[in-house]
Amino acid sequence: AATSQLEDLIYVQASYPHAARTALYERLSDAGPGDVDNVWLCNSGTEANEAALKFARHATGREKIVATTQGFHGRTMGALATTWKGKYKQGFEPLAGGVEFVEYGDEEAIREAVGDETAAVILEPLQGEGGINPAPTAYLQSVREATEETGAAMILDEIQTGLGRTGSLWAAETHDVVPDVLTTAKGLGSGLPIGATLCRDWIAEDAGNHGSTFSGGPVVSA
Repeated sequence: AATSQLEDLIYVQASYPHAARTALYERLSDAGPGDVDNVWLCNSGTEANEAALKFARHATGREKIVATTQGFHGRTMGALATTWKGKYKQGFEPLAGGVEFVEYGDEEAIREAVGDETAAVILEPLQGEGGINPAPTAYLQSVREATEETGAAMILDEIQTGLGRTGSLWAAETHDVVPDVLTTAKGLGSGLPIGATLCRDWIAEDAGNHGSTFSGGPVVSA
């Protein structure tokens, strides 16, 4: 499909409709867990997480982001601020502010950290770069409850776990959790650069002004 698309049309600006992009939008929208069916396309997992953080802050009007120890969400300035390991941050600080880290898997810690000033909690259902650490179902459900109670967004980073890599299409489904935002990449492109941010209506309807020159390019969308 990608080879055929290369011979036909390589680039269409994201503001203009294209059949391959539209088809991918529809497939991802149908595949999202629960009502997580709004899609924004980009070029990598890091970009997908950057978008998720921006969308959450804009939709809630809040600043604070809660992230977890050993979490990894990318190396651009915003995503890097939510990544745990200090070695990735050396020489690039100060990063985006307003981020608080809590112990991964600690239900009490997440409930204490998430409040009315929290825009989002971002975490992986199974940490990859941090050491293959699976989250207990009860923990993810506690995160979901804490964010729902306070009006914060739950961002589930499924860049490594999504698209069948844990036995179900999304790890969220295994834990019976529907986040507000879900990010995916890696397996989505089969080696080509693509990422996606999926979100619920309340996020998508107030996501702010965000864009990318190569969002949903015809070749990677094919």
